[in-house]
Amino acid sequence: MASSTGALLAVGSPLPCSSSQIPRKLSSSLLCLNNGDLSTPYNRSLRLSRGKVLTTLSNSKRFAVGKEAEDSFLSDVSEDSDEMFDDLFNKYGKVVYKSDDVKSPSAEVDDDAESLAFAVEMAKVASEVKAGDIKVLFVKPLVYWTRFFIITTAFSRPQIDAIGSRMRDLAEKKYGRVANGDVKPNAWTLLDFGDVVIHIFLPPQRTFYNLEDFYGNAMSVPLPFEDQAPPRS
Repeated sequence: MASSTGALLAVGSPLPCSSSQIPRKLSSSLLCLNNGDLSTPYNRSLRLSRGKVLTTLSNSKRFAVGKEAEDSFLSDVSEDSDEMFDDLFNKYGKVVYKSDDVKSPSAEVDDDAESLAFAVEMAKVASEVKAGDIKVLFVKPLVYWTRFFIITTAFSRPQIDAIGSRMRDLAEKKYGRVANGDVKPNAWTLLDFGDVVIHIFLPPQRTFYNLEDFYGNAMSVPLPFEDQAPPRS
């Protein structure tokens, strides 16, 4: 678990490090999700079977991608095996909730706050390396094995490599954390920090796998650096 709670989200803006500093909407949602007690908004359409998920994925390819786009997609991923993507989707595309851990509400919120601080700082790294469409999703109500997803788009493999390298360096130097996952910049590159899982996609793969749709009930976390004005030249 990330131990640094004083890192900066942006100039002059401390990262949230306690339940009082989590956005009100997020904090109230966290409090109602303890002990596996899903509130009503999260009870609908969360327990998708693997077969249904993969069938939906197959249909999305057939209906959402035209022939030219599909040909472009297939040529773009020629360096990456279908088995590798299937393994990633089977592990990180499932929507399951199961938890045997029982913690007090305050302990849960404190843990979530530390994870949130780490996730937002990793998202800021992606922004600094010019990644596109950065999303931080609170997926803890939907899965038992992580708290937050970061989903972002890079536009080349060298950019994927740059984003991943800077995230790993900051995580290790500042938080003493090492990610599991890809070292090679794949079209879908994964960095798994346990409580925060980062997905870096090339554009065709992000559209094709569409994790945001499968995790449509996840709460999107506002990113403070998105509201900052660009620096004056």
